[in-house]
Amino acid sequence: MLISRYGNREAFLAKYNPDYQRQICATPDLCFFGDFPTFGMLREAYGNNAPVMWLIPQLYNLSEYCGCRDKLQGKPLEECASVIASEFFYLKISETMLFFHWFKSGRYGRFYGSVDPLVITTSIRDFLKERAYAYERHERDERYKQKEEELKHAVSWQQYCKMEEEKLRAQGKNEEADRWIDKPNPLTALTSSTEQKETPKENVENVVRIAQSLLNDPKADESIKASFCKLFKKKYGCTPQEYIEKNANK
Repeated sequence: MLISRYGNREAFLAKYNPDYQRQICATPDLCFFGDFPTFGMLREAYGNNAPVMWLIPQLYNLSEYCGCRDKLQGKPLEECASVIASEFFYLKISETMLFFHWFKSGRYGRFYGSVDPLVITTSIRDFLKERAYAYERHERDERYKQKEEELKHAVSWQQYCKMEEEKLRAQGKNEEADRWIDKPNPLTALTSSTEQKETPKENVENVVRIAQSLLNDPKADESIKASFCKLFKKKYGCTPQEYIEKNANK
């Protein structure tokens, strides 16, 4: 797949050279969430040494930028590239470029006299903390967007009951339709069941009855069932079915 998209290994290495950092690192979210290959994907597509071959010019560029007297080159350069490729195989090349860009900006450690590979690998671990925060924020934003989209199409319990009633009447099922008139919301019933002054046994019986009523209703909307199950597990620490099996015969 990578070969069909980027061409052979030489074409890939030529395109994603150190100069490409300037093109994408101005937008960190593009580096984190853009469609770029990881070191593991490079290894699979172009061979075991492909990640190292990509990293060597990136590391040398960092070494040149920092202006140290003793550059990172030769065997230490190859070993540093090999360690990064194997230890952080899950990083995208775009994320790694962002790391180098941020390192150049003084965000992490610095070199004294010579380029120290340990400073680089230690700084990557600091970068991973920022990466984890970025992914957490991104997932939170995506959940919020999804929730907003769901709310656009959501209806109230009263509207839902009216829709079910009208649908059943249109099918000539008036007796079933009558059951949807002022039908109690199972989620509200679940919440209020433990607020009533009942004995523990009466409370358990009510919860079992509420759960059985909704779960055994073949016409109940699946989204309502899913919301009920989610709220139920949060409240009781188990699924409705598990609660029924445990308490139905008590």
